[in-house]
Amino acid sequence: MVYAEVSPSRSDHFISRLKAASSSRQFWLLVINAIVVLGLGFLRPDTFLSWINFKAVLSLMSYDLLLAVAMTTVLIVRGLDLSVGAVMALSSVVMALLLREGYPVFPSVFSGLVVALLCGYINGFFIVRVGILPFLVTLAMMITARGVATVLTTGQYISFPLAPRWFSKFARHEFILQIGDNHYGFPVLLIITLTVTIIFGYLLSHWVPLRRLFFIGQNPEAAELSGIQTVRYTIAAYVIATFFVWVAALLMTSANKIGYANYGITAEMRAIAAAVIGGASFFGGSGSVLGTFLGVLLLALIGNGFILLNGDPNWQQATIGAVLIIAVAVDAMRTMRTRG
Repeated sequence: MVYAEVSPSRSDHFISRLKAASSSRQFWLLVINAIVVLGLGFLRPDTFLSWINFKAVLSLMSYDLLLAVAMTTVLIVRGLDLSVGAVMALSSVVMALLLREGYPVFPSVFSGLVVALLCGYINGFFIVRVGILPFLVTLAMMITARGVATVLTTGQYISFPLAPRWFSKFARHEFILQIGDNHYGFPVLLIITLTVTIIFGYLLSHWVPLRRLFFIGQNPEAAELSGIQTVRYTIAAYVIATFFVWVAALLMTSANKIGYANYGITAEMRAIAAAVIGGASFFGGSGSVLGTFLGVLLLALIGNGFILLNGDPNWQQATIGAVLIIAVAVDAMRTMRTRG
């Protein structure tokens, strides 16, 4: 008897892929964001649906997106970084001080990068080599970096009038797109942020060395036995995270034309919230740049909604906290279900 092999139809394949997509965290985040957009568009159609408002939301979320991607990177390897906001401030202060003294842009910017990467390496070294908890190490780095930045500036704004004008303007520059009689400005700040984020998202999904970070986060012992140098990769995750912190510091320093020791206060909380909402886990082994982007977007839309609806800023913080609690609870239940 001859049996004919029946291949699934294209419609069946499409349905299976649709079911898989609808069960993902990113799909539901996309749905929630769409609901928030529709709700705010209905309540404040004249202001919320304007391009000026959308541009403001996307520009302001650029810094949070970079810090949230940094947080996602360390969460993947079962880490945590409470120092992202403080390191951003310190890197900004170093760049601004050198520019104020008349040093060229590129050496000044590179010095800010070195400071940020050094902070990331110190975090990773003490966490992996010494064995101190990530919470304690990065909390100490947060206090130290913020303290050093404050000492260097005595708490003052650091302007840099000797710097070339292009540096003080490039983050605020806009590329104008004309559609019919309408003109739409796309900030360089947003373009750089999205470009860096998209490239890293692709590498995180397809480049083998970065893919190993997930394996390390899921099972460090098994990763070690399989020949992966978990120590080096974990330290590298913290260094990579501070690269994104430096990009945020560079853009913020250029856009505001100052370095400031108080940049990034409470930014680490928003970064953790966005990363966990987007699918990263405190138990490691999960996370995606797309999910983090949608998490940052959701928090930005919530903040924009409070502004447009004249809401109490204190309730805005409480709402973000409640969203984070729900995300952590969902993450814990997902982890328990997977382990069970």
